Formats: sequence, structure tokens, C-alpha cells
Amino acid sequence: MIGAGIAGLVTALELIELGRDVVLLDRCHPHELGGLAREAFGGTFMVDTPEQRRSRVKDSFELAWQDWQTLAGFEADDVWPRRWAEQYVARARDDVGGWLKRHGVWFFPVVNWAERGVYGDGNSVPRFHLCWGCGQGMVDAVWGAIEKHPRRSHLDLRFRTRVTRLEPQRVHAVNEGSGHEREIEAACVVIAAGGIGGNLDIVRRHWPKTMGAPPAKLLMGSHYYADGAMHEEVERIGGNVTHLDRMWNYADAVRHPKPRRKDHGVKLIPPRSGLLLDPDGKRYGPVPVMPTFDAYYALERMCEDERKYSWLVCNWKIARRELDVSGSEHNPLIREKRLGRFVASVVVGKSNLVRYFVDHCPDFVTAGSLPELARNMNELTGTNDVDAALMESEIRRYDANLARGRSLWNDDQIRRIAQLRNWRGDRLRTAKFVQITDPKAGPLIAVKLQPMARKSLGGIQTDLESRVLDKAGEPIAGLYAVGEAAGFGGGGMHGKRSLEGTFLGGCVFSARLAAKSIASR
Repeated sequence: MIGAGIAGLVTALELIELGRDVVLLDRCHPHELGGLAREAFGGTFMVDTPEQRRSRVKDSFELAWQDWQTLAGFEADDVWPRRWAEQYVARARDDVGGWLKRHGVWFFPVVNWAERGVYGDGNSVPRFHLCWGCGQGMVDAVWGAIEKHPRRSHLDLRFRTRVTRLEPQRVHAVNEGSGHEREIEAACVVIAAGGIGGNLDIVRRHWPKTMGAPPAKLLMGSHYYADGAMHEEVERIGGNVTHLDRMWNYADAVRHPKPRRKDHGVKLIPPRSGLLLDPDGKRYGPVPVMPTFDAYYALERMCEDERKYSWLVCNWKIARRELDVSGSEHNPLIREKRLGRFVASVVVGKSNLVRYFVDHCPDFVTAGSLPELARNMNELTGTNDVDAALMESEIRRYDANLARGRSLWNDDQIRRIAQLRNWRGDRLRTAKFVQITDPKAGPLIAVKLQPMARKSLGGIQTDLESRVLDKAGEPIAGLYAVGEAAGFGGGGMHGKRSLEGTFLGGCVFSARLAAKSIASR
């Protein structure tokens, strides 16, 4: 096994359960076990679950499969991606969610509704099942099951080990601490080394042509060991790597307040009641850009401008209710499973989180008035790009629409806020139609949002047994790929876009299929 992220850990657990011996190699230190999953928010896409039924959400394979295909935009030669996607949608509830629950993972009873789509062409119903404990809780549950397993001694986990050369039944590896090199032979080799998001050079090389030139400034939100090295090795030995230009990058990232690596970014869940503006201070339109509705569309709109950043303008009252951060690091109450305090934070808002980012993140600015805010925004970028008069006109026009009263509202963003507040999973986390310039809701806040590389939708092509395929479509004996390395299955089961929550789920699903295939050899 190459890689001890969630895909690697699930494969290892299933293999020792099925009677196999496993050597698991990873470059990480022990405290980093779990890879990007340890840092993730922990959402899992599932269909027709007990959690949905308890919330009276009627879902079905047919509806979810229609939604998936609508966003995926599969092309004629996407045979394996389409097969993987159909299997995932049909089996995720039992083969992913059910399996995780048997190992102690618990999901929030209220399902989140991500990726609704700009025109209602995303998730028709809520399907984002949030893991209690975030992604770290999922990693800890799987690792805990390995540690308690009666065949634990049959797993040899080697940290600080980098694979330098790959063959179907042999790897060459070096210990990054001692420099000691060795060759390891095995009946099978499984690649679970993640995608390409940790290598910004490769991301820029494969940047989607529909989004113009790659950003000169690009934040990194992937794991820094997900560098594409194993993709290159697979290609060297004749394997097929597909669709690396299909990526799931975000337009709502900021620089990490306390970066631990170069270009370290963090993905926000920006306030839906704030206004998203282009670098000049003009509101996006005629269709407004709103977070959580369509991440791909938001990035497309940002990348229409060669400067490739946006501004989110709101106020303290809105931010306290709506600002959130995707990932385990900035959600300690969920990560540490402190239920009472988490419920309280939902009810009263997250003032501490807002204050932390205002004080420590260089992409946040505040002000007492719109002219002052515009000056501070320009000072942050070192330009005069923000037109203070234009920005004030856009914001006051929106506020005036709100002030007319519910019966006279005529703004697409206001209509969407009303729709958000209809779903109980969003009602407490969505401000009640607050004007940006409300003097009682200040100070004003502006956030410079930037693109961030996150996940690969393409990858190493595999069949439904997770066997790596060569360029003729034939399996390479003894070689498997799982998780993000395999584009979460088939070299790109998401197609061109994602319904969210399908990444951790795809890791678990592809890992279990690989283990079953290997054990049946």
C-alpha cells in the first residue's frame, strides 16, 4: 500500500480482515496519519439514508443519478467513470455509510444541502452527511478499528517512507529520515497516494482551458504529499492516467492565518447574505454568485477576470451567523465532539471564529463606513482597483431592495436566502435578511477570496475492481489504485463537476472494492 490517507487505511483494514498481510508506506509523520481526510470537514454524499428519512427528505437512486449525470457532463468515452459513478450512487448508503457506522462513525441527524446548482441543477435534495468529529473522526474510527483488530500484527506501517520507483509487484522506497533505500516485493501494489493538488506546477500545467490562464497566485488546499509522483510512475510503466484537467478547485479561499507550508490556503464557507463583488467592486450579475450553490460556477466567474480574485462584503452580524470554515482545524467543537457547545454556537453564532480571522487572516479587512472599507480593500491589494462609488452604489441598491419589504423583494439573491431559510439545516445558519449597511450590524467586513487547488477529479484509470488499466484498457497484473489517485474510481467518476461529499465517500468505496478484488485472487 502506497499512502496512508483514508483510502489507504480502509484498504489496509479490509485486507487484514480478509486474511492478507499488508505493508503500508507513507511519507507522513505519525501525527499526520490520514492525509487530507484528517484535515477535511467530513461530509459524505449518500442517498436515501435513515438521516434523510427522519428529516422527511424523499430521495432515491433515480433522482440522485439524474443529478449526478447533469453535473458530470460525461462524454462518450467516459465509460469507466460513468460505471463507477452509477455504482457509487447506488451503493454509497450501505457500502460507505453503513460500513463506517459499523466502525463507530456517527453522522449528524440533519443533512446539509450543498451544491444546489445555480439553476437548481445540482443536488435536488440534501445529501451531505457530516461526520461527527469531522474528517479526523472518520480517520480515527478506521485507525482505531485497525489498532483493535486481532490481526493487527499483520499490518506493517512504515512512516517517513517515500516510494521512488513503481512496478506492478515491486516498489523502490527510501526512508526520508535515515536515507536508507530498499526494494519491497508484494503480490499486489495499491496506490493510495492522493491526487495532484499538492503540486501547483502540475495543477497549472493541466489548468482547465475554460478558465483562462492559470492563476499566478494560487493557494494550496490539498495535502502537500499529493504531488502526482505516482501518476507519473503509472504512466511510465504503461498505465492510463486520464482527465487531469478536471479539478475541484475553490473560489472562496483565503491565506491561512498561521500557514504551515508554502501557499497554504483555507477554504471558507462565506456568508450567503454577503455580496460577492469583482475586483472593481461591481456585483456579479445578472445571476448573483452565492456560496454553497455552485462552486464550479463561482470559480468560472472569478476567472473571467485576469486578476482572478473576488471580494465578499458583509457585516459583523451576518458573519457571526453565517461565516464558517471547511475543515477540521477550525471546527474544534465538531472535531472534539463537544455537542453542547456546538449547539450553542449554532444558536448564538461564531463570534470567536470571526474575530480570529479578522485579527489574524491577511485577507480580511474591516471598516466603519463604505468609503473607509474601499480604502482598506485597495490598501490590501496595493492597487486602486476598487471603485468606492461603484461599490457603494451596488451595496445600497441591494439594501434598498431589502428595505422595501417582503412583498416587494425582487432580487435573485434575496429569493435564494428565503429558500435557504426554508430548510431547517440552514435556517439557524442564515441571517434573517440583514442589510449590509445596517448601522446596528457593523462593523463592515470585506474578504479577499482567491482560487485554491483542492482535489483532482481525474486520475489513474481503473476498472470496477480498482485494477489499474493500461492504454488498451487491459488490467495491469498486480497493480491497483484507490481514492483520489484513481479520480475516486475509473480515472474520473465525477465527470467535470461534483455534487460534494463524494470525495471521502469515493475513497472508502474504491478502497473496499480493491480489497475485495485482491482477497479473491
